[in-house]
Amino acid sequence: MKKINFYPLLWVLAFSACQPARQTVTSMQVKTLKAVDLEETLTRQDELLMAYTLTSYDQKGQAVAMAQGSWGIVEAKKGQVFPETAFPKIQLQMPLNGKIVASLVLIEVDNYAKAQQTLTKLRTYNDYLKFPVGLAELADVALTPLKYISISLSALGIGFQLADRLDDDDVLGEHQTVLTYVDAQQTPLRPVPVVFENSSFASSYRYELRYDLQSQSIQVKGKSRR
Repeated sequence: MKKINFYPLLWVLAFSACQPARQTVTSMQVKTLKAVDLEETLTRQDELLMAYTLTSYDQKGQAVAMAQGSWGIVEAKKGQVFPETAFPKIQLQMPLNGKIVASLVLIEVDNYAKAQQTLTKLRTYNDYLKFPVGLAELADVALTPLKYISISLSALGIGFQLADRLDDDDVLGEHQTVLTYVDAQQTPLRPVPVVFENSSFASSYRYELRYDLQSQSIQVKGKSRR
């Protein structure tokens, strides 16, 4: 009877066990924002505020965590371009076989004092936030990006409803992208071009922006033994 040499297999298993664990991290970076045409015709400038989030879901569709970023309040003139360096980057771990939802809303500020309070509140929670276990409010339901951001913050116990602080006319545009775990592996860099525009008689504006969703595999540092 021929003997089977198990040493190569044992060596492979031992080598694999020694390898550091890895995880996929997805970042959201606004690359550019251009004010092609403005909503305000009298002042010839718009005062802008932007809020954006990454929300992660596990393979069962349960919300896991959220990262949130904001930009503004900034005066924009016609033709002005805001570069990548103006916008803070946010990132979040992608759950295995789960997904990440990227949401963004651009707001034209009418009430500066109210908007400044909103922005101050948003920036209080710029760090990584973890959702309570068993959260059902952010399951796979149809929500606008603005309501998505607002409910995410409220569900985390912040007690803050962004949507309630804004009039419908304040919102220049909102956008959302769903990135699955498979998408992140197959297309690590996903550019997302967006156009917010309105050509009605009462209001005419056009904003062009682009944000990137970039995923990469990183090593997870283990705890050192004493």
